[in-house]
Amino acid sequence: MGDFVKIWNGTEGFEGGYQQLANDAANYCPAKGKPGSKLIGTKYGISAIAYGDYFHRCPTIQEIKNLSPELAQKIAKTKFWDPIQGDRIKSQAVAHLIFDSVYGSGSIGPLHTRRAINKLMGPGTVKEYKSFDLSTDEVNKINALPENKFFSTLSQIRKDFFKGMTYEKGYMNRLAKLVTMYAGVLANPEKTVKRHKGAVILVLSLVALGVGTFIAIRRYHHKHAFKTSFA
Repeated sequence: MGDFVKIWNGTEGFEGGYQQLANDAANYCPAKGKPGSKLIGTKYGISAIAYGDYFHRCPTIQEIKNLSPELAQKIAKTKFWDPIQGDRIKSQAVAHLIFDSVYGSGSIGPLHTRRAINKLMGPGTVKEYKSFDLSTDEVNKINALPENKFFSTLSQIRKDFFKGMTYEKGYMNRLAKLVTMYAGVLANPEKTVKRHKGAVILVLSLVALGVGTFIAIRRYHHKHAFKTSFA
């Protein structure tokens, strides 16, 4: 199952320190265009909007600048990981990619995830819409698909989405790092399973050999002890 702590350690490395980009709508609170909206900023990927949703109030610029890694992790788990039911996603690689997509693109991330399901299971399998969460049925469908196929399909959808955007190069580098992290598993997941099965068989064989040896030694000592007592 997906391990958030390991995934966060990977995603946190993609995010920079404090930034205040005026063209990033998530940096504003209240939302850009609404009365009283102010440019606040983002740190560790936690935007002014995400911070505001977590605390039910808009943060100050100083609060975002002072955001600790520990609080950022807590907000990320509550607002982005738990809604996608990351703990229930069997593949660590898939869980990481889905989390990274919602963490980096908000409600578009789950939309892309639903598109990947439909590409692999057929049009209309799930309804495609923006949200910050995934349903239990959607997670079950993800778990039923080969992890390497789902990962590559969602990756391609994400690549197409960023094509031509200002952030294209940065996202491609980010995706390349994710692919490198899970290259061994994604290359041939069946091989990994077979290797694990082989290891289990070897362990069982050694255990059986040890038990057999122990029984033989016990029989030998019992036989000779019996002879000695009546010699």
